[in-house]
This record gives sequence, structure tokens and C-alpha cells, in this order.
Amino acid sequence: MLPSPRPATKTDETSTTKSRSRRPPSPPTTAEARSRRRAPRRRRVVLTGATGFIGTHVLAALLERGYQVVAVARSWPTAPPPRGVIHVAADVSGDGWLAWCEGCWALIHLVGIIREVPLAGVTFDRVHRLATARVVTACTELGIRRLVHMSALGARPDAPTAYHRTKAQGEEMVRSSGLAWTIVRPSVVFGPGDGFTTTLFESLRRFPVFPIFGDGSYRLQPIAVSEVAEVLAGALDEPRSEGRVIELGGPEALTYNEVLRRLVAAVGRRPIMPHLPLSLSRLVVRLLERFPKSPITSDQLAMLLEGSTCDTTASRELFGVPRMRFEPPF
Repeated sequence: MLPSPRPATKTDETSTTKSRSRRPPSPPTTAEARSRRRAPRRRRVVLTGATGFIGTHVLAALLERGYQVVAVARSWPTAPPPRGVIHVAADVSGDGWLAWCEGCWALIHLVGIIREVPLAGVTFDRVHRLATARVVTACTELGIRRLVHMSALGARPDAPTAYHRTKAQGEEMVRSSGLAWTIVRPSVVFGPGDGFTTTLFESLRRFPVFPIFGDGSYRLQPIAVSEVAEVLAGALDEPRSEGRVIELGGPEALTYNEVLRRLVAAVGRRPIMPHLPLSLSRLVVRLLERFPKSPITSDQLAMLLEGSTCDTTASRELFGVPRMRFEPPF
């Protein structure tokens, strides 16, 4: 059984009065929901993971398209929300957010993690599989028929990492949901404050030595966060995206060495950058990941070495992306 989520609270920013928090009513039972459910409104959507790196950009893209948004996240946003947004602080694994989503037509599900914190109950299985199962069930309970689900490039049942395997399990739940679904699989996402290139940039700036794992020839296809948001929000208005998996990558497939070269040029200084044999690299990472703030885990190393590239034909046809090259600083 999942731990009980903390109580949800709501801020309604659609009015001009001072925002205030209040405790929501108990989520309706199935019978109650059927008897009093409001008809879905075409321009009202739910966004999970709304305060995350990608979520904040998707929220802005939805508002630009004229949507009203019920923005669900475990924490409050750092800035006051704009008009047209109802923020709900809740864990999507539970039920505390459902009462605020009645009358919504679509849901965009972004919740995911890149590393586990087992002592805090934050695992790939809980976040990628169980939370997605709850979201799919919630859509059925609430009469939401349109679901856009963000997965990850490389998701597959036989993947060597738990990250990709649980992403694949979440995808399968979406496919078998009976909903009008779209699955979006981005490669490495870059932009101000991203968790990958920002960490590399700071490490290259601060440390005199920066080891490269293996020969650095593995390839990545970084895509701008603004374009990822454009696709996730735009899928709601693009019927040709229904029932399809859209893989997202940038216009260039770059070796890891080239990614670092461009970051070094932006930093303005070049540290010593030795290439570590893979056997030594894996040993070093296993030692580092014993510490809570390790910059990389064994799973992340495995995914890095595997590479992350794709065919962008579908995204170009449907959404006209990618356009933006990986050119730091962002």
C-alpha cells in the first residue's frame, strides 16, 4: 500500500481577489462522481508535475494556447501563479487532487524522477509505474478521455536500467487504458536550470580535472525544453498524434565529447579531461553513489553510455520540431 499523501490545498488565481488556501472536500466516491460530475470543458486540462523543470514550461505553453489549467505538484510554485491556473499541492499517487479535476477534458502527465531515494519512499516503481496507474484510473473516474504522457527515450521492458524498465511499464498502462493517448519520449532536455547540462557546466567551471567515461563517443540528441513543452501542449490540438509514440530529439546527434566541447567553450576555461577506462569508470561511480549527493549513479552511467538518439520524422511532421541547436549558454 502506498503511503498516504499529504492533504491537498488549492489556490484559485483566476479571480482578482487575494489568493487563499483551503482544505478541499473529500474526493468523491465512484457513485458520487457519476451523479454529480460536470461535463468536461474542452479548454480545461490537468497538468501533473507542474512545478518541475519541464512542467513550468508546459504550463506556460498551455496558457498561451488559451487553456485553463489545474496544476498538480507535490510542492507549491516559487512564484505566484498566473491567472487561469488552479494549483493543487498533492501526491498523484493518492486521491487528494481528484476533487479539483472534475470537468477537465484532458490530462498531461509529467511526473518522473531520474534517481531514487528509497529511504524517502521515492523509487522508480512508485513514481513511474504506480503513479501512472493512479493517473490512468483517475482519468476513467473523472471522465477525462485525452491523456498525453511523458516517458523517456530508451524506455523498453528489457532495458538494463530500472529507470527505463519502469518507464516502459508506465507506457504500457497508458496504451491499454482505452483513452485517446499520446506518449512523448524526449532525449536529453536542455535549458536554463536543467539537471544534466547545468551540472556539467558547473563541474567544468569549478574543477581543475573533469574525467570522461570511456572514449566519449556515445551520442546524445539534446532538445530544447521549450520545444518539448511545445509538443506536449500542442498534442492536445493535434488529432494525428493520438495513439502514437512521438520521439523527441534535437536537430543534431552529438557525441558526449562534442557536448563537453561546446560547454567548455561557454565556460571559457578547459580543465584537464582524461578518458577513464569503462571498468574504472563503473568502479568510481559505484563508490560515489554511496553518498547522498553523488553527481551520477550506476544507472545514469549505463544510460549515458547507451546513448540517446532518435528519428525525428514524426515530430517534424506534426509539430515542426526540432529547430533549436545545442548552443550553450542558454
